[in-house]
Amino acid sequence: MSSTYMALGFAVVVCSWWLHIKSIDYRPLMKNQIFTAPVVLIISAKFSMLLGAIGCIGAWFEKKILLFIYIITMIIIFVALLLGVVFVIAFNERVAMTARKELLENIRQYPGDEGVDENNFRKTMNSIQKRFHCCGVDQYQDWFNADIWIGQPYVPDSCCIEEINGCGKQIAANETYGLIYTNGCFNMIQMEINRNLMIVGILAFVLVFVE
Repeated sequence: MSSTYMALGFAVVVCSWWLHIKSIDYRPLMKNQIFTAPVVLIISAKFSMLLGAIGCIGAWFEKKILLFIYIITMIIIFVALLLGVVFVIAFNERVAMTARKELLENIRQYPGDEGVDENNFRKTMNSIQKRFHCCGVDQYQDWFNADIWIGQPYVPDSCCIEEINGCGKQIAANETYGLIYTNGCFNMIQMEINRNLMIVGILAFVLVFVE
């Protein structure tokens, strides 16, 4: 049983790292609390691997103290995982809405009023818009509110379906079909986050169930 638990812990570590790396593109723009779930699961899984080793050694050498440590620590991990999953589910929506407001404000200040990191924000938004084929937070018109463009119907070039220099300034407000991505990025990011959280929840449940 301990060796199985150790192997499961290793599998969970690998999967959790994959989820953590997947969120790199949009993590700087969203509230980091959302992305602590895979990290917590990684730590818990590593403890599980260590516990599996302790359990194996304790069973092999019939060391009661090691088996006692194994059982007590398993209970602690069980409670921690349970609380972690509940916390993430409870605060996900609130954190996401706060992040949405900050994204809209960053777009308004784009590309560099004081307090907004121009280079990082521009780089991250470009990466997100290219990856998800989206534009803006809720809709592409969000970019029309950027102070730098003073109400002009402009969007960054990364919104263009065929990205060429200056393409984002060659659209009319209502003539965008086939030129730019028109769906907002926030819902797409939220969908991916929710999928990742569901995977994390399933992995956490598997760890808890095996315990």
